[in-house]
Amino acid sequence: MEFLSKQNWGAILQGIGAIWVAIVATVALTQWKKQIKLQQHLDLINQLTDEIHKFMLAASPVVNSIKYIKIGFKSFSSTNRKYKHIKHNGMISFIEKHGNKQNEKMIKQIVPLKKSLSKISSLSAKGQMYGINNYAKAMLSIKKIEHIFGQIEAFTYFIGNTDLNWHHPDVQKTLFAIAEIDEEHIYQNLAEQNIEYLKFAKKLYRKI
Repeated sequence: MEFLSKQNWGAILQGIGAIWVAIVATVALTQWKKQIKLQQHLDLINQLTDEIHKFMLAASPVVNSIKYIKIGFKSFSSTNRKYKHIKHNGMISFIEKHGNKQNEKMIKQIVPLKKSLSKISSLSAKGQMYGINNYAKAMLSIKKIEHIFGQIEAFTYFIGNTDLNWHHPDVQKTLFAIAEIDEEHIYQNLAEQNIEYLKFAKKLYRKI
């Protein structure tokens, strides 16, 4: 008891208080850092979601153009005697007659797609650096969207080539590949990737 009575309890309590203040400050700082990190993740996902939505909206008129151009291919299929021995010869007739005009139209249509895709690529790369949970799922959807755009872009530029050597094997190979691009398949793929990305985003928002 004599030992206890000789202690400077005021100083001891002050020391304990200082320790607790330091602990509380450390916890608060840690929580603040977590909140800052979470907010960064949410800001990025919000931006990414907006750009993917813009891409989906801008894709609709482009895919419609592909649909009607392919109808044009079919309407020319019985008129091309010069290339009647080549499969998909209706494409050749259509491209030689209307390719430049349709190419110019589609080039204008894919401008907003390119802008959105550029932003999507930039944001997705930043997301990888942030280490967001399950981000691989978002990246998979984005990679598939990029692949779909590649098909649209290939179709767009191919129909503008009105003076190709249609008898060349490589040209015919490309012709067949372009003919296989299906607008319904593109619509379906875009819808699926949009759904998969939104599933990822919703799971992240639920953790808030």
